[in-house]
Amino acid sequence: MADIFSVREFEFPYRYKFPGQASNEHILFVIRENPVMLTARRTAVVIAAIAVLVVGYLLEQLLLNLTGPVVANLVMVVSLVLALGFGVIGWWWVSVLWQRSLALVTTMRLIKFIYTTPANRHSLALPLDMIVDTGAYSKGFLQAFFKLGTFTARSSAASSGAATDDPERVNKKYFYIENIAIAEDLQHYVSKVLYAFRHHHDQLATFRPFIPHLKGDARKEFMRQYPEYWS
Repeated sequence: MADIFSVREFEFPYRYKFPGQASNEHILFVIRENPVMLTARRTAVVIAAIAVLVVGYLLEQLLLNLTGPVVANLVMVVSLVLALGFGVIGWWWVSVLWQRSLALVTTMRLIKFIYTTPANRHSLALPLDMIVDTGAYSKGFLQAFFKLGTFTARSSAASSGAATDDPERVNKKYFYIENIAIAEDLQHYVSKVLYAFRHHHDQLATFRPFIPHLKGDARKEFMRQYPEYWS
């Protein structure tokens, strides 16, 4: 079975394993950030590498008049090495973090893994029975244009006790999946999962997994091919 963090394109059926998965827990959907975010970060790395190269060139021109060509050429060579090293390592770094950071909907919970370095990650999970409601939104024109939406699920912890203006406490009550292209569709699907969890819990293992953009005739064809699933 494939390592979920090394899979480039997630495809149904979602027969992957993730850390901490229960023996009776099934993956209903898995997603990464919109690839637009990866492109933006790679572009930032390239721009930073070019900036290092430009600074090196300017120093070289300055040192040509002050110290002569030997030192000036050495500075330029060092700048080239630094720019190339930063570009290669930075490109690999942001690519690995993007590929390994993902979120899942399972028959038991919502869970996400966020890699802060290629070797370190943190995870956050919200059991289905603790979800009060869900939401989806985009922040401003640019996010809407690039299809960068945010899915949220509010924990039942937010419904107990007095209201608070403490941002840290508020953030702990919400589960976020950010910068995804199908936030609204995911919200609708999770709402269906919650209904099935509360009213047909014994049948949740065969609930139809979420396949983005599966609508109309395509959805009907899917149900014909996989009659064991329901929704």
